[in-house]
Amino acid sequence: MKVSAVLSRIAEILPWSAAIAKRGAWMVALALLFIAPIVSPSPAMAAEQPGNWNLDDGRGHRLGAMLFERSDINSPAGLRLRLNAESGGLQLNHLRPLVLSDGKSQAWQLSNRSEELLTSPRGVIPVGSSQFDAGCLDPIPADGLSLVIVVPKSEGDLSFDLAPGQVQSLHSLADACTDT
Repeated sequence: MKVSAVLSRIAEILPWSAAIAKRGAWMVALALLFIAPIVSPSPAMAAEQPGNWNLDDGRGHRLGAMLFERSDINSPAGLRLRLNAESGGLQLNHLRPLVLSDGKSQAWQLSNRSEELLTSPRGVIPVGSSQFDAGCLDPIPADGLSLVIVVPKSEGDLSFDLAPGQVQSLHSLADACTDT
């Protein structure tokens, strides 16, 4: 039933309430318009986006990951995977590659591009962040296999099982590489 039909029905039953009902409907509509942005989840709290991931190894190590296109004139263009420590004390390695593995026969090494995180020529790369070249995966990961990401850390490595949506994002990227 449409709002106007409901208001007409209320006006028939209680003629004096027609003005109140219309004003009340407008007030509810305006309240929803102004309150919705406040109560809706923020981007940080919303469901994971295809290029923004949360990685958790189940042992207290958490990373935020962002997959994005780099187009800076000072460095090679292409896809990058940026990792940021979300749990305290993580010091990521800025020299070794990241390893992506299907747990069977295929593994890919993503070159470390952490130097791109420098904000000035003599700056220091943040210890809790690292960045990797996420260009085309060759060969393309097999459909249906889970993928594991091994992140180089200053002392040892961290291993994360990628969620199905994250694996699908990587498959989509690999498929896009073959289409170009």
